[in-house]
Amino acid sequence: MKIHVAIVSEQILPNFIPALMERPDWVCLVASPQMSERGLDRRLARLLRQDEIAVEIRKGAPESGLADIHSFAYALAEELEARYPGAEIVLNATGGTKLMALGFVEAFRDLGVRIIYTDTAHRRIECLSDGKDSIPAAKPMDEVLDVPRYLAAQGFRVSVVQSDSPEWQERAAGRKAVCKYLGQHAAQIGDLIGALNALADKALVGGETLVAPHQAFARVPWGNWATALGQLVKAHLLKWQDGSADVEFVDAESATFLHGGWLEELAWHTLQDNGAYDARLGVNGNWETGINSKNEFDVLATQGNQLLFVECKTLRHLEENDNDLAYKVDSLGQDARGLFGATWLVTAREPSLVLRERARQARICHFGPAELPKLREHVRAWLTGAR
Repeated sequence: MKIHVAIVSEQILPNFIPALMERPDWVCLVASPQMSERGLDRRLARLLRQDEIAVEIRKGAPESGLADIHSFAYALAEELEARYPGAEIVLNATGGTKLMALGFVEAFRDLGVRIIYTDTAHRRIECLSDGKDSIPAAKPMDEVLDVPRYLAAQGFRVSVVQSDSPEWQERAAGRKAVCKYLGQHAAQIGDLIGALNALADKALVGGETLVAPHQAFARVPWGNWATALGQLVKAHLLKWQDGSADVEFVDAESATFLHGGWLEELAWHTLQDNGAYDARLGVNGNWETGINSKNEFDVLATQGNQLLFVECKTLRHLEENDNDLAYKVDSLGQDARGLFGATWLVTAREPSLVLRERARQARICHFGPAELPKLREHVRAWLTGAR
């Protein structure tokens, strides 16, 4: 029998990942009153049970006072040894306060158990002790977290994922070449992207229902505009005749695509094509707590049990709104990914200097129209841990 003993803390993933990798028969979650009050022990227990791993929560663990911590840890260690003679006991010493971790390591080391530490930043599990004289080499993490599992650990329950639909995937495959074309030429046709966005906005009600498919540019497109529109016509996304200012959106989904959805699909295709463990587009759901609990994420991906959040924008925002946008992206990214992973802001048009500076201050990676042709290289760097 294999038992994991894990100290609950604000970060769920360092306890969740090793349990998913090793699949113990039973997990004992040690929770302080503070962690129990916030429901973090119950959240982790629910996630483990969903993966058919038995769980018991041991409440009341002290967070301070080394003598009290020792007393609690030694009592638990002796109880486990008596209840499960011969069991393989593993202490996960990643969670809890530093003092709790030290106290539990000292108590459980006497049992000769394996003691592990989850090094999430470097995507590996360290073994602090295996009951022998030598210390084993670190073990690379297995891929165990897809996007919904990762978000569940962060307290977000996924309800609908647009890219999970096989029908949507088939239609997206038919638009893939256009996504790449727009990404490659975004720097040259930024004004067309803005104009199409505005026309699609007029054509749609609530961003979903096509009510006015017939629209017109302010002038007759020519040059780069005409070439790009020809690509959209070939992909059956709109109707347009060379030499005319009039266009017609063929359906609501095509209008939504030209309203900015193409940039999200470009990011999703790039992650998919370059081997992301999991990539999802249009992730909707609710946070477990909070008044404004509903959220939608443009594109999310997991690799090495870390999360990448990609926010995509095709509009050029006014500077007074850019502070709000940067704050929203930063806050949502931190809530979704926790301490690790990355947040990207991908824009099809040049952002203001205010937005660039706010993104830099928040350590949000920004990729504008000039960087879109190189998006594949940036994705590959993140997937390999180089970024």
